[in-house]
Amino acid sequence: MLRTAAYLCKGKSTSNLFVLQIPTHLLIRYLPLIVVALPLLAAIVAGLNRKQQPSFWLTTLFLALAMLLSVYLLALAYYGATWHRSFTWLHIIDSPFSCCLKLSFYVDFPAAVMICLTTTINFFTHIYALAYMQAASQRYLVLTGSFVSAMLVFLVARSLIACFVGWELMSLGSYLYISFWYQQEEAAKNSTKAWLINQLGSVSLLIGILIIGSELGSFDLNTLASLPKEIYSNNNWIAVAKCCLVGGVLSKSAQFPWSHWLPCAMIAPTPASALIHTATIVGTGVYFLINLSPILGIKALAWVAYLGGVTAFMGACAALTQQHVKQVLAYSTISQLGYVVMAVGVGANYIGLFHFVIHAFCKACLFLCVGVVSRFTLQQNNASTMQHMGGLCKRLPGTFWAYLMAACSLVGIPGFAGSLSKEIILAYTWAWAQQQTGAGSYLGYLVPLLGFLSSFLGVIYIGRQCYLVFMGTPRWLHTSREDTSYRTPWPMRISIFFLVLCSLSFWYGSFFGKLRTNWLLQRLADIPYYAPTYTITQTLRHNITVVASVIMALGLLFLVVWQRQIRSSTAVLFPYNQLVWCSKYLDRLTDTAAKIGLHLGRIVAQFDSLVVSGLIRNIGTGCIALGSMIGWLDRKLLEKIVLLIASAPSYLGRAHRATQKGDLQHTLLWMFISVGILFLGIYWVTRSIDGIK
Repeated sequence: MLRTAAYLCKGKSTSNLFVLQIPTHLLIRYLPLIVVALPLLAAIVAGLNRKQQPSFWLTTLFLALAMLLSVYLLALAYYGATWHRSFTWLHIIDSPFSCCLKLSFYVDFPAAVMICLTTTINFFTHIYALAYMQAASQRYLVLTGSFVSAMLVFLVARSLIACFVGWELMSLGSYLYISFWYQQEEAAKNSTKAWLINQLGSVSLLIGILIIGSELGSFDLNTLASLPKEIYSNNNWIAVAKCCLVGGVLSKSAQFPWSHWLPCAMIAPTPASALIHTATIVGTGVYFLINLSPILGIKALAWVAYLGGVTAFMGACAALTQQHVKQVLAYSTISQLGYVVMAVGVGANYIGLFHFVIHAFCKACLFLCVGVVSRFTLQQNNASTMQHMGGLCKRLPGTFWAYLMAACSLVGIPGFAGSLSKEIILAYTWAWAQQQTGAGSYLGYLVPLLGFLSSFLGVIYIGRQCYLVFMGTPRWLHTSREDTSYRTPWPMRISIFFLVLCSLSFWYGSFFGKLRTNWLLQRLADIPYYAPTYTITQTLRHNITVVASVIMALGLLFLVVWQRQIRSSTAVLFPYNQLVWCSKYLDRLTDTAAKIGLHLGRIVAQFDSLVVSGLIRNIGTGCIALGSMIGWLDRKLLEKIVLLIASAPSYLGRAHRATQKGDLQHTLLWMFISVGILFLGIYWVTRSIDGIK
């Protein structure tokens, strides 16, 4: 059935297709568009229905249907099915900007993986919101449906223009999510900061897209990827476009130096935070970077790898010093996205996408577990600090074990899903560094070194959070519920349970990263993206696995040695304070950039007020004076002349009429006078001619 449907998606005809009816044929052919439309339809239903409870169950039905269809879409794409539809929106000719604007969608296996990931996490966070959001407010339902639909529009789009449309819709959705509790001043400030940083990236991305379209005459990613590589290396404008594209993409993925907006998003509701950090807005950046990798080229991707390594390390350092329970996970997301960007930078696109999928399930589970803890301790989203937690493993045992399993998978403990991707990424970075050394640059070893250090710090900050939240002495007795029989609501438990299952390694067919037994890695490896010019051997992978295991063991040993410092939730984890500056540097860098932008804005405003506006005012005053002078001349001189010319025939007519009395005597008198004047004129002319002669 799946193979037959794959033939349908490719448009091939076969004699065995008579078993499928026409509605099934149409369903398969337009399956991606149906999946995109279902969350939007859920948002419309939630917005139009005033009765909250029926609308919630109806939207749940639409989102569940979207998830099931996306799983079916993934199954079809696994057997090679692709969907491609396009139409010309605008054709520009005979101009410097000559191109054809097409709105097209293209779905292959990586796009199907991202679509399935988005709809799955969206459905489980939606179920979680049934209890967490008090049966889910109507505004939250509308935001969720529209936000996920915008994400799906971006995933299925293959034109840069259509991608930018979905990109901007997601920016708007993230702004509305972060400012969900708009009554709080902090929510308004954080949403504004996130909006401004994302808009800076959007402006940079738009400039790059327009340069690409003007220089190459196409916005289609498939067309751009098929062009010769020499076109991208011998054009200065294309180099500028690459810088703009990288800046826009990395800002959406919260990479250095645009990473501070993502922790600000923690003031959003916990289901929204899980959605933002896993399957939606941060995923667009890394997925777009993978699609743009054939355009960027090797040199630009090398800089991307360095930025990813720096981001992974700085995010891990920042997570060590956070006290807010969601801030730790936020900086952890920044660090893990750094791994994905590192993988794309060194050419291992499929490994990067695989790591993002694993991270999405693990991080969504961790966020939902943190939401259960915050709900139990009666702390609000902006006050969920680890100072008022501890000793919760006995009161919330299911949440504790789910958190522990997801945390082990996130940091890459051998045997869990995270080790399947993180160790392969480190192996690729090491092989890439060896290739850079062969080219005469030893700076390439900085990328795997930062990756190993980030892995070491990841074990520490996740272990620190697990200890402060679930272990030790309870510090929540004065703020928690008095009812000792408290149980987590069943929608929250169901969501956490399924997300834990999705984050385990057996779903992917292997426990220790064997490519031939891992169905997802094996299928992603067949995608013809930018491929590295080096290979990794089995010996190198085994050596990297051993080194990574030793590093994580050292991290666990560090936790045991410094257990006394961990017990004090306000104490610094390190005896030396050299690395703590990284967490503050992210804030200070953003604040400094904001202050510089503010000062530049004030300078531009003053220049506009004093110079531009003054010049415009002076020009306006001169034009008014000149207009007044012209008006005075028109009234006093030109109008008099025109009136005189107009009245001259009237005066002549009156004079002529005065000479006409109507009797014979006057007529003969004027005739003789006229004849006399005529003869005098002839005589004067004759004398003048004779005088000339």
